[in-house]
Amino acid sequence: MPMTERELAAKNYKQLLDPKSVFHKLSDPKRLECLAGDKASRYIMLETETIAFFPSIYTSVPGALDFSVAMNRRFYYRELWFPIIALNSEYIRKSSDRILGFTLEHEFEMSKIYQQISANLRALSGDEKREVASSAQQYAATRLQITQDELIEDEKLMVQLSKSRPLIPKPYAEMALLLFLEDNFSDLKSFGVPSESDEEQTFGAELYDEFKGWTDFSRKTYATFVRELLAGLKESDLGYA
Repeated sequence: MPMTERELAAKNYKQLLDPKSVFHKLSDPKRLECLAGDKASRYIMLETETIAFFPSIYTSVPGALDFSVAMNRRFYYRELWFPIIALNSEYIRKSSDRILGFTLEHEFEMSKIYQQISANLRALSGDEKREVASSAQQYAATRLQITQDELIEDEKLMVQLSKSRPLIPKPYAEMALLLFLEDNFSDLKSFGVPSESDEEQTFGAELYDEFKGWTDFSRKTYATFVRELLAGLKESDLGYA
């Protein structure tokens, strides 16, 4: 990478050591509202400059990673369930209205499936996550009549962004997303939905405690990731001995 790009990357990763800098409010909420209609009003919609990565659900090859320009979570906090969708800022800017509308429809369908799953009080296996993602994508593509060529172009854009935007591990991104909810609870409380049963409420409380229990570990491992990354950037021009 050219020196200017390395310096910018180092600056971005250092800034992201503060989890409160990971997510922010939409820069163009009207565009998403026009594309999604009233569905958007039921979700907390956020942006991030980052791309989340995580162990692949599509292959068992050790070390293989997936990445995502969108995060879709349903958090339990203060006895309410909060549906949250966060999109990469550059993805929003570079996507056509058709593709962005498709992505939103895909995330809405994913959220609906997640709600049904949490009502059944269980987590998903890797195979089930893959099936849910595939099913939601097929539903959204069929509903909006998205062509195969458009899907290929969308995939190309996501690959491009994965090589140019800051990368963060999914657990760190989830922790930052929950922290955003906690810090802005008074403004976001109206999005909360109560549990449908005592069992679902108990399940939600257990999920929240589990997320909180991983907070320190997520911070420490991300700090290690950034430290190694910055060392690699610094040494990339040293050449061979």
